[in-house]
Amino acid sequence: MPVNPWTLFSFLLLSSSLVFLFPFTAFALNQQGQALLSWRRSLDGFPKGLNSWDSSNETPCGWFGITCDLMSNEVVSLELRYVDLFGKLPSNFTSLLSLKKLILSGTNLTGSIPKEIGTALPQLTHLDLSENALTGKIPSELCILTSLEELHLNSNQLEGSIPIEIRNLTSLKWLILYDNQLSGSIPSTIGRLRYLEVIRAGGNKNLEGSLPCEIGNCSNLLILGLAETSISGFLPPSLGLLKKLQTIAIYTALLSDQIPQELGDCTELQDIYLYENSLTGSIPKP
Repeated sequence: MPVNPWTLFSFLLLSSSLVFLFPFTAFALNQQGQALLSWRRSLDGFPKGLNSWDSSNETPCGWFGITCDLMSNEVVSLELRYVDLFGKLPSNFTSLLSLKKLILSGTNLTGSIPKEIGTALPQLTHLDLSENALTGKIPSELCILTSLEELHLNSNQLEGSIPIEIRNLTSLKWLILYDNQLSGSIPSTIGRLRYLEVIRAGGNKNLEGSLPCEIGNCSNLLILGLAETSISGFLPPSLGLLKKLQTIAIYTALLSDQIPQELGDCTELQDIYLYENSLTGSIPKP
């Protein structure tokens, strides 16, 4: 059957037009990338460090600060340090359930810490929001994160008390809260954190009350830092149970009474900073 030359010409013309208009197949950015771009658009200005966050990509895996799982291509880490973001933390994490590390340190973030970090990111192991201008309280919802190993909230303007629900962070190794405006006492429930290695909460001048005797249950503790606080009363003899303790720094506080002899049982203790208190007696030798 002969082919009409005009039909053939029209077909070729249409085909060439489609190639010109659509030279390649476009892939839509996945939901995780869209969620990250939505947060970037909410920031004040356009952070230069995020130039690689391109909506024409299929996934955000090649973007600056983003790490993906090699098998699933799901985002497992968002790590931005000392990039001027000038904005607030995202509150919609429904597309980022795979996130294990959220590190936004020194990025000029303001506002409060969204409770959704605790409710929507069950796999989180590292949370670092240090050196920003965050305000408000530490959400108790963060204590839902039973896989969390490191919590860095230092050098902000956080207020309120340390949540008693902190007992639920059973995987926690590092608790870094220094240089905020925290108040209240150290919850006795901290004694349930058997894997805890570092506590640094100095520089919170309104942190008060006595050091709970339950601190002796933190058998893996290496560093205890509560300097420049209003911690008062006596040092609990249970400190002697901390066989791995290397540094104790509770200077410029309101401690009183005698230094417990049990401190000499801390055979790994190297650095002791207890000056500017009302303590009596001598520092016992191991």
